[in-house]
Amino acid sequence: MTAQKHRYQHIKRVTLIGALVNLVLAFVKIIVGYIGLSHALVVDGIHSLSDLISDALVIYASKHGSKSPDDDHPYGHARIETIFTVVFGLLLIIVGIGIIIDSVGRLSLDGGVVPVPHQSALYIALLSVLSKEVLYQYTLHYAKALDSNLLKANAWHHRSDAISSIVVLIGIGGSIYAINYLDIVAAVIVAMMIAKIGWDFVWQGVNELVDKGLDNDEVAQIRKTIESIPGVRHMHLLRTRQMGNTALVDVHVQVAPHISVSEGHRISDEVSRRLIDNIDVVSQVLVHIDCENDENESSCSHLPLRDEAVNTIAKICREIIIRDPDTARLRDVVVENLYDNKAHLLHYHNGKIYSWLCLPPRILQRYDCPQHRLQKLEKILSEALSEHEYYSHINLSMSVSEHKVL
Repeated sequence: MTAQKHRYQHIKRVTLIGALVNLVLAFVKIIVGYIGLSHALVVDGIHSLSDLISDALVIYASKHGSKSPDDDHPYGHARIETIFTVVFGLLLIIVGIGIIIDSVGRLSLDGGVVPVPHQSALYIALLSVLSKEVLYQYTLHYAKALDSNLLKANAWHHRSDAISSIVVLIGIGGSIYAINYLDIVAAVIVAMMIAKIGWDFVWQGVNELVDKGLDNDEVAQIRKTIESIPGVRHMHLLRTRQMGNTALVDVHVQVAPHISVSEGHRISDEVSRRLIDNIDVVSQVLVHIDCENDENESSCSHLPLRDEAVNTIAKICREIIIRDPDTARLRDVVVENLYDNKAHLLHYHNGKIYSWLCLPPRILQRYDCPQHRLQKLEKILSEALSEHEYYSHINLSMSVSEHKVL
C-alpha cells in the first residue's frame, strides 16, 4: 500500500468514527430536546446532522486528494484537500453566524418568554459536550500525525460543536435556574470564536491555492540541506509552494563549471533525494544546475549553440595566416577535429565560449608534431578567438587514449 493510500485509510477511519458519533448524538438531542422543551437542544441536534455532510466531504476529499499524479494532474491531486479545507473554514464561519442569529431569535421568541426545559435536556447537552471534545482530541491527534489540514479542520469542527453544546448547556441551565438570557451572551462570544477559527482555515487554504511558500524556518532548513551537499558551490532562486500537506521546491544549484554533464546530474539527484528524505513536507524537487550564478540573469543566454559556435570557431581558425607550413598543416588538422563532439568540448562561462580540443596521439604522430608546436598553434588560435566578442581561448591537448563513446 502506498503512503498516500495508507494516509487516506487513516483519515477515512477517523472520519467514520466521528460520523457515527454525530449520527447518534443528532437523534438523541432532537428527540430529548423535543420532549424536554429545549429549542436550543433541537437546533444543536440539527447541527449535528449537518456534520454528517461535512464528514462525507472529508472522506471524498481525502480519497481523491490521495490519488497519484496522472496526465491531467502531473503534480497530483493534493489541491482537492486544500479546496475542501477552505470549504470547512467557510462552514465554521457560517456556524458562528448561525449561532448568533439563532441566539438573537430565541431572545425575541414569544416576546422574550422562553419555555423552561426539562432536567434531561441538561444531561444530554453535557453528554454532547464531552463526546464532541473527545472527538476533537481524537481527530486532532491523527491530523497532526498525518499532517492533514483537512482532518485538522474537521477536528476544529468537532471543537466548534462542543463549544456550541456548551452554549446550549449554559442556556438550558440558565433557563432552569432562572438566570435569564445567560446563554445569549455566551452564544455571541463563542460564535465570534468559531468564526475566527473558520477565517484562519479559509485564509490558510487560499494562501495554498495562490502558491504561498513555506515559512522561514522550513526554507532555512532546505537551504542548509542543499549547501551541505558536496559539489554544491552555491544555491539561489530557491522557490517553494504548498500543495495540500506537501510542498514543491524549485532551486538553482551552482557547480564547478568544467565538470561533466553526468556529474552535474548526479549532484542534482542528490539534492532532490536529501530534501525529500530529510524534510517531511517536501514531496517534489526540481533542480536547475548552473555553472555560474545566474540569479539576476544568465550571462551566456545570448551565446550561440554548438553548431553555430563551431562553424564560427572553424572560420576564424581558417582565416589566420600562418607562414610555417608544418604549423599551418597542423592548424588544418585542428579545424577538422573541431566537429568531433567527443573530442571538442565547449564551456559556456562568464559570457564567453571556451573551446577545449583533445587530439588523439595517432593524429599528431602521423604529422610528426612535437608538443611545442601544438602549444604555439594554441597561442595563435587563442589570440584570434579572443578578439571576437563571444569567444575566449582554445585549449589544445593530446589525449592519453582514444576517446570512447560512453
